[in-house]
Amino acid sequence: MQRFGWDRKNDAFVFVMKGNIPVHVSWTFAIPALLPFLHEWSRHPRLALIHTVIFAALLFLSVFLHELAHVWAARRRGIGTQRIDLYLFGGIAWFKPGAASPYGWAWIAFAGPLVNIVLAAGFAAAYHLLARPLSPVDPDGLFSSPPPRPDTFLEWTLWLGALVNAALAILNLLPAIPLDGGAIARHLLAPRFGAEAATRIVGLCGVVLSVLRFAIIVPAAMAGILLWFPPSFRPNWRAFRAAGNKKPVPQHPA
Repeated sequence: MQRFGWDRKNDAFVFVMKGNIPVHVSWTFAIPALLPFLHEWSRHPRLALIHTVIFAALLFLSVFLHELAHVWAARRRGIGTQRIDLYLFGGIAWFKPGAASPYGWAWIAFAGPLVNIVLAAGFAAAYHLLARPLSPVDPDGLFSSPPPRPDTFLEWTLWLGALVNAALAILNLLPAIPLDGGAIARHLLAPRFGAEAATRIVGLCGVVLSVLRFAIIVPAAMAGILLWFPPSFRPNWRAFRAAGNKKPVPQHPA
C-alpha cells in the first residue's frame, strides 16, 4: 500500500498510518480554514495568510486527534478501523464489522470529544501560564481588525487552539445525527427504548438544533464572518420520520 500520495478518484491526499489505516484528507477540508478570515484578505493579506495557516494547522490537528481517539477506543474493544476521512464537515472514522455493547459504542463515540476537551484545557492553561503575561487578548476581537501584532501571535495561537477544541467538543456532543453526541444518546437510549425509538428521539433533537443554529450563523454573516456548522436538517428529519430497524454502524464526524 502506498504510504502517501494524491488520490485522483476521491480528490484527496492520502497517507497511511501505523496499522495500515489510510487517512483521506479531502481538498474540501481547506474550506473551513479559509472562511473565518476572508474579511481580512483585502486589508491585511499578509496577516490573513498567517492567520489562515495557523488556523488550518490547529483545525487539522484537532480533528485528526479527535478521529484517532475514536480509533483507539474502538481498538480497545477489538474493533478495527477501515479508514479515516477528513473532509468539509470534519472527519469520519469508518470501522470494520465488530461487536460491542451499547455502552461500548457510546464510549467510542465519546472518546473524540473527550480529546478535544483535554486539548482545549491544555491550550487554555498554556495561554494563561505562558502567553497571558505578554498582553491580554480580547476574546470579542479574535476575528476582528486590526489583527494582533506579531509579538502576540503566541497568545493568539494558544487562545485560538483552546477556542477551536472547545467548539469541536461542544458541537460534537450535541444530540443530533451524525454527531458523536447523537451516537452517544442513541446507544444509551437504545437499551431502554429500543433502537428505532432512540433514533427518532435523536432525530427530533437534531431537527430542533438544526433550526436553532441559524441564530448564530445569520448574525455572524451580518458581521462579515462566514460560519457553517452541524447539525443539518435533512438527516435528522429523515431519522425522525422513518427510523430503520437495522442498527447502523456508528460513524463519528468531528
